[in-house]
Amino acid sequence: MKFLIIAHKPPYPPVDGGTIATLNMCIGLAQAGHDVTLLATTTMKHPGEVGLIPPKIRNAMHIEYMHIPLETNVLDGIINFVFSERAYNIERYIKPEFKQLINRYLSTEQYDIVQLEGLYLEPYIDTIRKHFHGPIALRAHNVENNIWLSLANEERNRYKSRYFRLLHRRLLHIESHINQRIDALVAISELDRQWFVAHGLNKPSITMPMGYFSQTPPSDEHHAQPATSFAYIGALDWIPNYEGLMWFIHRAWPHIQAQEPDAEFHIAGRNAQASLAEQLLTERKIIFHGQVPSATDYLNNYPIMVVPLQSGSGIRVKIVEGMFMGRAIVCTSSAIMGIDVRHEQHVLIADTPEEFANHVVTLMRNTELREKLARNAQEFATKHYDAVRLAQSLTEFYQSLPRQ
Repeated sequence: MKFLIIAHKPPYPPVDGGTIATLNMCIGLAQAGHDVTLLATTTMKHPGEVGLIPPKIRNAMHIEYMHIPLETNVLDGIINFVFSERAYNIERYIKPEFKQLINRYLSTEQYDIVQLEGLYLEPYIDTIRKHFHGPIALRAHNVENNIWLSLANEERNRYKSRYFRLLHRRLLHIESHINQRIDALVAISELDRQWFVAHGLNKPSITMPMGYFSQTPPSDEHHAQPATSFAYIGALDWIPNYEGLMWFIHRAWPHIQAQEPDAEFHIAGRNAQASLAEQLLTERKIIFHGQVPSATDYLNNYPIMVVPLQSGSGIRVKIVEGMFMGRAIVCTSSAIMGIDVRHEQHVLIADTPEEFANHVVTLMRNTELREKLARNAQEFATKHYDAVRLAQSLTEFYQSLPRQ
């Protein structure tokens, strides 16, 4: 099959869960024998250059990036608030030059499927319809409106909370009416797929989690850091990540320090605000690495991984990556949502600061439990999240769609 994949941020470099999910899916489709074209926007926040992509990836598919200006503008935000019904975080991505790029590809090539990587590409559906008469699929990385509702409920600043609720309502309107805009839905988690069905979706849909590559197995070498060191990794400009990390530092971390004074908490993440980076660098026993060149190399140093998310949907790509690498993981119920693992068999789950801290300390002290969880998690990930196998299942789904 011939795929046109459109993304609102470059999947390479793979710096966060969304980019990894897009990149691994495209590679999986290419390795399954399909013709893949990937178009993506780049911004100051999400930079990228095709020339920096490894030749092995560039040779497997056709990739084109287009840089667009995406600075947050207060005046534009006010105009959007007063005169528009579209969420500002989506409206900012509507660029005539990117529409022209899509038009050029659809006018000169014949594709079997156009797949949009996330809700931010929804404004381009009308442009696509003008030149393409095949199925348009939305790959839902999250239920976006739920994220903003959770953030609104947690936000103490009443003005921010009100604005987050506005974004929630506008995103809810788009997602509740997406059935009229697309021909198929690919959800990264089953809970997300069920949400769309409950809100009017009657088009073909499938749950297709993020894929990973089992041919790059985790290292069997001894960890560079002792078991009293544990790690977190996540994009720190994504609000749910930031909120979850702050919850952990302020509420769970003190309990760990009280029980294990030698414990070290290692944090990696890109786009941290200067104030946050300064705070992390001055915290006792917290080591802030900033953006790391390789998540795999970073995580391989630490036997224990924490994922303290309090909100959000979709599948946490870093959890899947951690499972593939054989990490012992402590996470919240929100973080593991959509991944059918069991507490005390594959991961440890906790939703209170005290319980979360106790689980981390238990893993520091209990080598047998730590190794059992790591082994079981790796086996589970290999069975359920192999990228090539998932690409083949996605292809079968698309081949079953009715043709216009």
